[in-house]
Amino acid sequence: MSWRNAPISLQQFSIYQQLNRRRRQRNLRKQLRDATPLKVVLGAGTTVFEGWIQTDKEMLDVACPEDWSFLFEPSSIDSILCEHMLEHLSEEEGRVAVKECYHYLKRGELFRVAVPDGYRRDATYIRETNPPSDGHLMLYNIDSLTRLLESVGFKTTPLEYFDVQEQFHAFPWDEKDGMVHRSVRFDTQEEFQRDGLFYTSLIIDARKQ
Repeated sequence: MSWRNAPISLQQFSIYQQLNRRRRQRNLRKQLRDATPLKVVLGAGTTVFEGWIQTDKEMLDVACPEDWSFLFEPSSIDSILCEHMLEHLSEEEGRVAVKECYHYLKRGELFRVAVPDGYRRDATYIRETNPPSDGHLMLYNIDSLTRLLESVGFKTTPLEYFDVQEQFHAFPWDEKDGMVHRSVRFDTQEEFQRDGLFYTSLIIDARKQ
């Protein structure tokens, strides 16, 4: 009997769910170890990018160091992309996740992170992004996210963001280093349209020193 075809009554037991999760993690670990280069998307959901390995909480709980150590060797990842996942973690969980990203990323390599922008203050955007909307637990701005990333050792380069005076800034970036759909270049959601912008994110490149 395969795991997928197990009776519903069996699937409801926590021990079954734990064993099934571990099976999926073992399969993912093999995929990760065969990848060259190793480029990982955290909290990918249904997003698929060619050349990147997608993960979700069922396989990698980013706030669980044991999950990271089971799947990865230290300093083994070439690139990490995290679009609109970090805001779903508590402040402490976010700190753990960022620290683990630093630990498992290769020296000199890139962690690209995008989150809702706390310094963008138009009403429609605020309704969508402010906790607890859409399961959000945190709302970062360029200052707070930079502090978090730099506190674990990253060198940061802001790519797109609103500043405290609510002025928008955007700098060139290469989507090959991590595609962010909710960005000034790629988003087209008309309900968020404002002065030529649609939905924008706070986007930072963090490089391991």
